[in-house]
Amino acid sequence: MGQTPAAVTAFDLTKQRSEEGLARMREIVASQIGSDDRFVVGVNGSYARREVTSGSDVDLFVLFRKDAITEAGRLQEAVRAALSEADFEMPSSGGVFDEPLAISALTQTIGGQGDSNVSITRRMLLLLEGEWIFGEQTFDDARNRLLAQYIPDSIRSEQIAMFLLNDIIRYWRTICVDLEHKVLIGGKPRAIRLIKLRFSRMLLFVAGVLAVGETFGVDRDEKLRRLNELLAIPTFERVDHIVGEKAAPILEIYSAFLHALDDPEIRAALSVQSPEGEDSPEFEALRAKAQEFRDLLLVMLRDHFGESNPTLSALML
Repeated sequence: MGQTPAAVTAFDLTKQRSEEGLARMREIVASQIGSDDRFVVGVNGSYARREVTSGSDVDLFVLFRKDAITEAGRLQEAVRAALSEADFEMPSSGGVFDEPLAISALTQTIGGQGDSNVSITRRMLLLLEGEWIFGEQTFDDARNRLLAQYIPDSIRSEQIAMFLLNDIIRYWRTICVDLEHKVLIGGKPRAIRLIKLRFSRMLLFVAGVLAVGETFGVDRDEKLRRLNELLAIPTFERVDHIVGEKAAPILEIYSAFLHALDDPEIRAALSVQSPEGEDSPEFEALRAKAQEFRDLLLVMLRDHFGESNPTLSALML
């Protein structure tokens, strides 16, 4: 990656924790399901991004084929209970994958009045950061079918996957709006959510934009193949893979964000459920880093895409 030894250590630590956790979860879930290929169990969030810190929990999802609808709820509860018993921190109920989801529901019509915040969030989480725990092949097939909806047969080589890019932009803005909703209506701590938005969520967005940019100049089948390959790579590794050495300053700052989240005192200061969280020196330090992070991301995008690739200008239509 070209970062300092401290940055490399931070990434190595979170990745090692993530991989060890994923391996344990795969063993536990396989013991619950056996060989039943009607199900997919996966994770989003820090485990999927290989960014596990001391405060990370397991953002679980369960997908199923239509012929397994009656067993899906019971299986999800059994999996959650088994992971909790194995000392994995499970989030409270109420997320977008709180209930099992039919695989076919992921590939229903994109857009229109029936496409809620929940449905776009499910799609984007699966595409941009989803990782399998059980049912690897079925998970890969579902992602491939979903991507195929975004890339019509008629697309030309000089075009990027604009349909997908627009949905990634829509998802990013949905996250930004929903943060204020959760704080104002739900009474959630704002400081830690704002810092995560400006680092991990922003990098997720940019990593998606970069992946779409790689669809320029190749035919439809190659666009689909590249997206499948790139979206299977964890976020910070995807940025490094696509951009190379020019991503080093960005990932250097990002490693400092991960290190801060791994510090219980800093995390506690950010999690205060009052305006005091945004008055803390911990928040101020990270906010300054977030501004630098954003500026460097913009420079990176400009340098990477240059004048010939239409992706950056497509962000403005």
